[in-house]
Amino acid sequence: MIHLNIRRTMQAVCAAAAMLSATIALSSCDSVIYDDEGDCSVRYRVGFRYTKNILNADAFGSQVTGVSLYLFDKAGNLVLHKTAERAVSTENDFYMDVDVRPGTYDILAWCEGKSVIPDATSFVIGNGAAPSSIDEVSASLPLQGTAPDLYSDRDITRLYHGLSSGVVFPDTYGTVDIAPVMLTKDTNHLSVLLQNVDGKPLGKDMFKFEIEASNSQMDYRNTIVGNTPFTYMPWSVENTSASFDDSPSTGRDGTVGSTDMPNGVLAELTTGRLMAGREQYLRISNAATGDVVIRIPLIRYLLLVRNKYEQADSDQDYLDRYDDFTLMFFIGEGMTWSKTKIYINSWRVVPPQDEEL
Repeated sequence: MIHLNIRRTMQAVCAAAAMLSATIALSSCDSVIYDDEGDCSVRYRVGFRYTKNILNADAFGSQVTGVSLYLFDKAGNLVLHKTAERAVSTENDFYMDVDVRPGTYDILAWCEGKSVIPDATSFVIGNGAAPSSIDEVSASLPLQGTAPDLYSDRDITRLYHGLSSGVVFPDTYGTVDIAPVMLTKDTNHLSVLLQNVDGKPLGKDMFKFEIEASNSQMDYRNTIVGNTPFTYMPWSVENTSASFDDSPSTGRDGTVGSTDMPNGVLAELTTGRLMAGREQYLRISNAATGDVVIRIPLIRYLLLVRNKYEQADSDQDYLDRYDDFTLMFFIGEGMTWSKTKIYINSWRVVPPQDEEL
């Protein structure tokens, strides 16, 4: 009987000790969350997605090669800034570890992708110094020349923007995946194709291609700010060719509207973000005389085919999703624009009868 009582007493003591140990462990995880204590530490991971495209599919893995991430507290003060480079892949499971205290933060991301040519320019993020507030993390396109003759004649490294406000980083432990930052692409590639209706060759130096714009600066909200006028110029102008049936064809070189006869000129330009309420003008001039051959409101024309794309639910959503535009014009007798038809993204369009054209 004595031995039995001792055994029961020892069992009770062991049970109490185990309960006390568990209570201490739980208390440690709740109150000392940042000490390196195995399962009691917290690991936040921020993910990224780029689904705002015409395919409505995540293209982050195949397009984004650099990420610059900023975290700001409720007062707008910078808490964390880190960058990462990555190789393009078919996987979209990229996360960035974020070492911050639990709380509520605004997450700002400026991301980049590769240019199609080696000597591209890039948007400058911020003013080159560590920002003290979120208002300082803007994006500016470097311009060449001097006012009022400012211009950009280089391809632009692909730029993406993402902002998530009021994101809660919970007070817990373990690995916590923060809801992904959704990106918007801010650069656009434009192919402007000029074709001679009589099939005779056009020299690539016969025309001057320009886009009159004022969208070289965006704030942290991805809103165009400022109104400095400048001109986008092509970073490539080449001879090309086209057929003259009811739709552009694709030739051996992959160019839209290509046949074997070099009867056209293809100019390629890259612009910053296109805004539905901020007009730009595409101007094509005769290089020898300076006479304007074509001058159209670019945004208005690009929106002529918006209803062809069900993925876009607004004008701005279409301009953000469709980032590779093609415009095909026809030149008639006397180097004048034949206004009976144009092609926009391979869709045949009758130009609106606008007095300023």
